[in-house]
Order: sequence, then structure tokens, then C-alpha cells
Amino acid sequence: MIKGTKKEQDLASILLGLKAQSITSAAKSCGLNPSAVAGWLKGVTGRLSQEKQNILLGYLGISGGTLASDRVHLWTNDNSLEPLREILAWVGEEFEAVFHTRGDGRFGGRIKIVVGLFNPSKSIRILVKQKISPMIADREIQFLDPMAPETIPHVKWLGRDPRENLLPDSSFIEKVLNPKSEILPEEFDRFFKSLNGSRKVEEEIPTRQGKSLTSQELKEILTRAKDWSVDSGVLREDIRTLIEHIESREEK
Repeated sequence: MIKGTKKEQDLASILLGLKAQSITSAAKSCGLNPSAVAGWLKGVTGRLSQEKQNILLGYLGISGGTLASDRVHLWTNDNSLEPLREILAWVGEEFEAVFHTRGDGRFGGRIKIVVGLFNPSKSIRILVKQKISPMIADREIQFLDPMAPETIPHVKWLGRDPRENLLPDSSFIEKVLNPKSEILPEEFDRFFKSLNGSRKVEEEIPTRQGKSLTSQELKEILTRAKDWSVDSGVLREDIRTLIEHIESREEK
């Protein structure tokens, strides 16, 4: 059974929304009848056996009465943070969070926000993405914003200044923003550590050993350096790699 006061149907409905998935799509993924799932979500008794309910809830990310720890929960936030607040309140655990944003300023252009939430005691990993269109008025949007921590209660924001756009691997963000992607726990862990500015976490990140680069690798770094759209964190990593390359050659 599900812990807490929320009904299984309510949790399933919220998670379907956060996963940006339709009832039909989720039901087919679980090998269930979409109409039976729809009826169960509406509270119609006898539409879904307990076994099939467990299959659906497991697919949506619930295990052992809470969020599963064997995966990364990849969710999409629309204009309201209420679904996210409800799920975190239901879990009843404290989460640590890191923040990354990409775009042409906070309110100009189309902004892409990715927030990583991690619960150390149960190893629950959550990535919440939010795409903000300039077509929607700011007053109508609830932003995932560490500068306003009260927007998501029971969350401790970590890391550097969120306005700095620091990220070692920008391809990870593109993968997160792809609705068909699956993020592995180890990928999440690297992302979380990269944005957590605490000295302790930074010391745990393995440093890249100096090595000689091939001509192709040097060419790729040069190409990225000429591309103004490349994330600044990538360029920092490229510069570090070039320095290590030069130092390794000098030692020889």
C-alpha cells in the first residue's frame, strides 16, 4: 500500500502529469487496458486489480510505498509547481537541489531550466525540467527558482550562483530536455556533483589525468571554442584539457 494520505489514483494522476504522459501511452507501456486504467483513475471500483495497479504504479516510479531509488525520475514542470509540491510532500523527505538554466536571460527568450533533486537517505533522484516560453506572461508562471526557495518547501538548494550556467557537459542537458531520453543514476550523480559547489563534493569528482590529444580531439576543441552557443562550462573543461595536454608534452 501507498504510505501517507494520498490515494493511489491521485498519485498516479500527478505522476502521469509530471511525466507528461497520456493514460493511453502509460497503459500500453504496462500492457494494460487504457479504458480500465482511465476508469480506475476516476475511482471506478473493479476496473483494475491490485496486481495491475502495482504494475502501473511501479512504471510511474513508486516502489515500497515511496519513490523508487533504482532510477532517475525525469519530470516536466509546466506553469504550476503544485504537482511537484504535492509529490515531495507525500514523500515526506528532505531533498537537496542543484539548479541549471540556459537561455537569453531570466525572462528574455526561451529559458530551459533543469533542477536536480536528491534525497541522501533513500537515494531518490529527480530531474525536473521546465521550458519557459516568452509567449506566456511571467505572472502566470511558477518558476523553479533557488532565488525564491519558498517555491518548493523542504528543499535545500546547493551549489554555485545559479545564474552562472556552469556545467561540464552541456550534452547532458540536451539529453534531459529530450522527452525520449532515459537518464541513468550515474549520469544524474555526475550532474549533481558538477553543480554542487561545496568543497567536499568537488573533491569527490575525479580529476582528468593529463594526456596527449589526437589531432582530431584538438580540432573538436577548436570548433567548440569558435561556437558562441557552446556552454561556458564546456569551454572551461576544454581549456583545462588543453593545459593538461601541453603539460604532458612538456614533461616528455
